[in-house]
Amino acid sequence: MKNLLLSSSLLLLLFYGCSFGHYRQLKETNVLTTAYPKSIFGDNFNSFLFKTNITVYKKNFSGLLVTKQLSSNDYRVIFTTELGMKMFDFEFKDSTFTLHYCVPQFNNPKLLNVIKNDIETLLMSNLLNKKKTNYEDKKGVFAIQQIKLQKSENYYYIDKSSGRLTNIEQAKKSIKKTTFTLSKYQNDFPENILIQHHDINLKIELNLLKK
Repeated sequence: MKNLLLSSSLLLLLFYGCSFGHYRQLKETNVLTTAYPKSIFGDNFNSFLFKTNITVYKKNFSGLLVTKQLSSNDYRVIFTTELGMKMFDFEFKDSTFTLHYCVPQFNNPKLLNVIKNDIETLLMSNLLNKKKTNYEDKKGVFAIQQIKLQKSENYYYIDKSSGRLTNIEQAKKSIKKTTFTLSKYQNDFPENILIQHHDINLKIELNLLKK
């Protein structure tokens, strides 16, 4: 029992040490190679359609996710099966969120709040007046912008050579909770977006079909 407790304690120390150390290695700077955060989707767009796979607690849901801008700061996000059955329907307008529809499989307040937060992070709206701090990584590969939100802090990693946003990390008390990986850029838009949660069993994969 003693050995088990000791092993558990060492694992926790290693985990938290790595998590804290990850951000302690960043170097604060007054220089940022590009103006961020700028919206991944652009300031004004019609719609984006993604082939989508959501894995939550070993249950898999695949289908299509459409993101549509109705007006400035008004977005509708709908997830359906490939046969057209609606799974959830969200609307983000200014600082308000409206749940228009949700199937029982997603009708869990905690799960809905996490997915809502993930989509808000991708929409990157209402960030212009937030406090920002500029960093760079130890090797000088990334320009990093930290934005402090109400309950978390987001880190935006911009590749200095390409000027492209490659990762968003969401942390709480300097512990990384969620990683957004953006890859396979075409015409300055990432065709693949992977959202991986580190504290719960949730992964969202988005592959662009059309815009």
